[in-house]
Amino acid sequence: MLKTNPFTFSLVALDTNHMGVMLKSGAAQYESQSFLVTEDSGKSWHVVDIPNTTLYSFLRVGDKYWTVGTEVIHKEQKGGGYAVPVAFYSSDGEKWSHSTSDLSACGPEMCVACTAQGCLSANGAITDPFLDRTSYKSFPPNQKLTPKWAAAGSSVCSVGDKLQCAELKTVTQPARGDGTVPAAVAPGPLGMTAHQGPNCIVCAMDHILIDQKAQGVFTIKLELHIAKNGTVTNVQADGAPTPEIKSRIEQQAEQWIFEPYLKNGAPVNLDLSTNIHVNVIKPR
Repeated sequence: MLKTNPFTFSLVALDTNHMGVMLKSGAAQYESQSFLVTEDSGKSWHVVDIPNTTLYSFLRVGDKYWTVGTEVIHKEQKGGGYAVPVAFYSSDGEKWSHSTSDLSACGPEMCVACTAQGCLSANGAITDPFLDRTSYKSFPPNQKLTPKWAAAGSSVCSVGDKLQCAELKTVTQPARGDGTVPAAVAPGPLGMTAHQGPNCIVCAMDHILIDQKAQGVFTIKLELHIAKNGTVTNVQADGAPTPEIKSRIEQQAEQWIFEPYLKNGAPVNLDLSTNIHVNVIKPR
């Protein structure tokens, strides 16, 4: 199982005996996943799959495991069914139950980057499906919003090239927000050799994009210029199916942050070429 799902996305502990790991087949959130769970402090582990799902977040809320993502329903219908937002909870990591929370606010962008305070359902909106009744909060949209965020009281903060905070307001209706939601990316696969190139600190990228004019999986070549301080000063994306997708990818890559690359002990500018894969779908 570790060969087919070598990317570790989340490690969650309920107590000293109960722990779980969400492993994925690739570094992006939309990749398929499996869970490894233990009830005896790691002496034995069991593989658990939740069928027909793509799960983005795995975390502890209260005394339960929670996982949030999408589930394909009506697969027996013509066309093969469609994905809807979904949340599951479990007391042991083996038996999972559907949450009855209202996840309609997740919409086509879905709910991603979840913490115990809720999930980013839009840039500027947080949906909390972990309560008895779903609650909603809003904040001013931020182009530099990252999946490294936290909320407390009336403030929400995100860590990117710097710490940015904004006022958080409770609203009675789902907040729609603006723009796309940043997606989390896993560290390298288990057993990989030590990385010799620049080390990325924040490299979030939306690997599922919605566009009116294109559909399919595309490989995008990125040419980056990284400054001495690790920030990206120039991006060129080649292979995008539409100008809109090209612009979105370049804007997100411009927010990436690397550890300063050292040559003979001193930080230097660096040109980097890399490929990313994106899944483009048309709205229903």
